[in-house]
Amino acid sequence: MKFQPKPANDFPEFIETYFKRCQTVCPKIVACAGKWQFEDLIPGLSDFDTRLIASDDTTTVDWMRMSLAVGRVHTELAEERPGWARILEHLPGVNLTLSELCDPVFYYPEFRQWSFYHGDRQGIERVRVALEEAPWSLREELFHLKKFATYFGPYQRGIDPAINLGAYENKYPLHSRLMHYFAPPVQAAVSLAQRQTRCGKLEALRIAQEIFPHPEVIDQVFDAVERHYELLDRYREPGLSELETVLERYLRDTYATLQEAVTLISVDPSDSREQLRAKVAAVTAEPTDSFFEGIRYCRFLKGRLLFYAKPIPWFETAWLIRNELGRIVNHFYLQPLASYGKARYGKTLKPDEVLDNLCGELLSPQECSGMKEFSEVAALPVPDGQEKSRAEQVALYLDNLLVCLEKLKADLRRVIGTSASLRGCLKTL
Repeated sequence: MKFQPKPANDFPEFIETYFKRCQTVCPKIVACAGKWQFEDLIPGLSDFDTRLIASDDTTTVDWMRMSLAVGRVHTELAEERPGWARILEHLPGVNLTLSELCDPVFYYPEFRQWSFYHGDRQGIERVRVALEEAPWSLREELFHLKKFATYFGPYQRGIDPAINLGAYENKYPLHSRLMHYFAPPVQAAVSLAQRQTRCGKLEALRIAQEIFPHPEVIDQVFDAVERHYELLDRYREPGLSELETVLERYLRDTYATLQEAVTLISVDPSDSREQLRAKVAAVTAEPTDSFFEGIRYCRFLKGRLLFYAKPIPWFETAWLIRNELGRIVNHFYLQPLASYGKARYGKTLKPDEVLDNLCGELLSPQECSGMKEFSEVAALPVPDGQEKSRAEQVALYLDNLLVCLEKLKADLRRVIGTSASLRGCLKTL
């Protein structure tokens, strides 16, 4: 196995270029952020989870236009810079206005894991102050418990395919295990133990060395990252299996230390992956939290799917499309409608029942039927080789979907009113 040497770090160039181009075609974009800290971006292997922040006067129509415009910028950069294929894995996910970022109703613990890079410094400072003032809450604890439970247990081979990595593909097995499936649960565990959300993955690993058992395991992770994963024996058996075992044991021993820090579930060191996930799933979240959790990702979804449908020879999208289509019905139909019904009517209703209640009132009959059609088309099986055409087909329903979800969001925000900071979802521990 031959390794391509670690490339120069062009993330600063990418982030600035992306932001300026997006802002040029979408003047209402005022700031740019990305998940994690800059040191967590591994050249050649990491993508960049962009978050674009818009001005407070941004409308639903503006979001629809921006989705297409940012999709065009994304496509142009993918065509111009083949070497950025990995970085450009997807369009920005969570995209909000400045006011939404500062509103306790819309608060999402992931916000604390963003680093701001460019844009309106006054607006960014406004967000920073709002996030600093937000207390550690039950919402925060549940967020990190879900994250830890997602990654708890043995690494599942095949879950994270190497896509658009070019010459660095043979290094991805270690990057996937260490930075995608080990660092996040450690980061969640550190946040739970300290009751403070940690922004960076490497930052959290350094803290873990001090507060959790087996600091030597973290030493191995840092060594691998510093050497850009050029550790030949780790790719060969039994080296790879041994590494997976070490990482799994570390997470299990770390879980055992959280007994006093966690309040929402009973931590039993003998819990299996399935038992832990069942415990976390049984925690009842505020219905408004469940509603807002998914729809944050909807605003640029149309642009994302249309980008994936473009015929760019060096950009592989089949798996990415299947991944999106496999979750969007739950995120943008089942979960928001069910949680809206619970929050708005105070009882459990099926998504179709919620739509029936809204039809002719908050939503028009055409809007309701469009949402149902979206859920039916997006759930259809995708024949091999038909991924791009299916992405285009589903994209046709997304303007109507966004209009409906934005109406529901505004209505729910109105109902909640100004007492949001006192609601159970923000109860301090």
